[in-house]
Amino acid sequence: MLKAPEFLYPPEQIKTISETVVKNLEEKLKDLVNIPAPQRNFKNTVMAFELAVSEFGEAVNIPIFLAYVSDNPALRKEAQELELKISRYCVDLFTREDVFNALNEYAAIGEKLGSVEARLLEKTLLDFKRNGLGLEPRRKNKIKKMMKELIGLELQFSANLREVNDVLEVSAQELNGLPEDYTARLKKTETGKFLITMDYPDYVPFMDCAENGEARRKLEFLFNNRCSGKNMKLMEDAIALRRKIGKTLGYASFADYMLDDRMAKNSAAVMGFLDRTWVKLKKKGRQEVRARLKLKGGGEKILHSWEWRYYNNLLKKEKYSIDHEKIKEYFPLETVINGMFEVFGEVLGVRFSPAALPTWHKDVRSYEVKNKDGSASLNNSFAVPRPFEASGKSAGAKKDGSTAAYFYFDLFPREGKYKHAACFGIRRGFELADGSYELPAAAIVSNFPSPSGGSPALLKFDDVVTLFHEFGHVTHNLLTRAKYGKFSGTSVSRDFVEVPSKMLENWAYAPEVLGRISGHYKKPEEKLPAELIKKLIAAKNMDSGLVYLRQLFFSILDMRYHTAKGKVDTTRLYDKLMRKISLIPMSPDTHPQASFGHLMGGYEAGYYGYLWAEVIAADLFSAFEEKGIMNAELGSRYRELILAPGRSYDEAGQVEKFLGRPSGEEAFLKSIGAA
Repeated sequence: MLKAPEFLYPPEQIKTISETVVKNLEEKLKDLVNIPAPQRNFKNTVMAFELAVSEFGEAVNIPIFLAYVSDNPALRKEAQELELKISRYCVDLFTREDVFNALNEYAAIGEKLGSVEARLLEKTLLDFKRNGLGLEPRRKNKIKKMMKELIGLELQFSANLREVNDVLEVSAQELNGLPEDYTARLKKTETGKFLITMDYPDYVPFMDCAENGEARRKLEFLFNNRCSGKNMKLMEDAIALRRKIGKTLGYASFADYMLDDRMAKNSAAVMGFLDRTWVKLKKKGRQEVRARLKLKGGGEKILHSWEWRYYNNLLKKEKYSIDHEKIKEYFPLETVINGMFEVFGEVLGVRFSPAALPTWHKDVRSYEVKNKDGSASLNNSFAVPRPFEASGKSAGAKKDGSTAAYFYFDLFPREGKYKHAACFGIRRGFELADGSYELPAAAIVSNFPSPSGGSPALLKFDDVVTLFHEFGHVTHNLLTRAKYGKFSGTSVSRDFVEVPSKMLENWAYAPEVLGRISGHYKKPEEKLPAELIKKLIAAKNMDSGLVYLRQLFFSILDMRYHTAKGKVDTTRLYDKLMRKISLIPMSPDTHPQASFGHLMGGYEAGYYGYLWAEVIAADLFSAFEEKGIMNAELGSRYRELILAPGRSYDEAGQVEKFLGRPSGEEAFLKSIGAA
């Protein structure tokens, strides 16, 4: 479909949309189920089901997306309710005996299929089996009921976080250490106090730079108690429910249930990976804690949760003479975006052209993604994208500058909007019933600091890395050529989905890239000085021990929550593991798990996937380090083998094809200074 997505949905339309789309799908499923067994074939059974489900998903995807980005509270409420209805209906859908029997009836024929089609049949049947199909009716219905209940808990948890409006009032003196553009954009009370919200553009700079330790302690206390009154119980109820689901389906734990269809396969493999990595990192982490305690002085032996970011930032300034508040002057948002488009356009063979497309808010920027004219890269352009065939080869590609996908930026905070940075897949690319290809669309929804005090929006270097990370997800979504929606874009194994995002972070540390994406906001021609670039790269691993120990803590916490045999005290376990693994204790009377949205938003028993994927990404990037990070030929190979297929093939196999060998951990350990 060459037409760009539409976002104009009045609340009353969203309220009724579930009835319409469910009715349409039910009619298609009725036709599928009623096909006589001798007349069944791949097209009228497996492909018909896949296409019906993909079109159903596309019909509700944008209305649900509006729950996270609309500035209309009434619309957000209806969209949240729609998400709940559709999620629960999908549980019904994948527990239907009649559809499952129809698919099994076709499978019993034993028709010889191409590798992608055979994989589609296998994964579709597995979806039903993982929802209890094949179990006796009582257990199947129990699973169905629990899954619906679980969806409600997860969506309420996320909705609570989106509506957080807690603030800390601070005096002008308590803002000492913060840059002028930060204080200039803060709201003030009638008494002259400044308001610090729980949004990341407020929270992170304050924890990095505020000289007043007591003010940092108060803010960290508020931040790590967000929604604790509501969300702690929701999470603990969800963990208990998941444990029952795993047990009812015959798994040792919920984690083993979730991992059965992922690269890692089981919780033992994940814990082995995490423990192995922890052993290699804890020495470096302890050295880093000691360095920060030395800077803190006073002979103290504990680096508190409200202190580590501040002393980490201070050490960067002292040891590497890096002042990130000064460095951000070289990263105006517009310069970074234009440079990023230029860099990855060159590597991947596309152009991002501003376009006046329909959007969901006046501040959203929209782009058409176009093929480069006359691009010489192998299968480089992708409009109209032709899907992968069973052979794994593209069925051809145009090089005529035509539109291939749509992209959107929603950059700054606003009330009711999603609080973090994320890539949202707005529309998947897949082959439609008439043989045409649905052009994919994706958005980066972020909360970068807004322009203030006469200065443009300026990104800290961490923001630049975040932007590159999310753009990696964008490339995965938009450069798909998967034939089937089930395998399209980021619809890969959960522990592989972060590979393209972690992959692109590496470009942010390359001198030639930093030269392209920087330019002082007062003197655009003045690039980030070579000396500062050297310091940024040198400082990359100055805190890698603490950073990755923190990531290991979250990953192990998640696995412990979801492999526990009995009731979990989420606060007590959080406290114990945080102190042991991250080397920084949890602040007294805080409940950070109440805002650990990943565990209630798709990463439950899967947080390890960030680190797992980063190990793979580091290995993939080592090929670019060897042959040149702007190597368009290698970029085309990466695009064809890693991005375009989605989940059409086994991910580990595609990585091995790209590298010429199985992936290993050496490149990752070297990249973080822990080889």
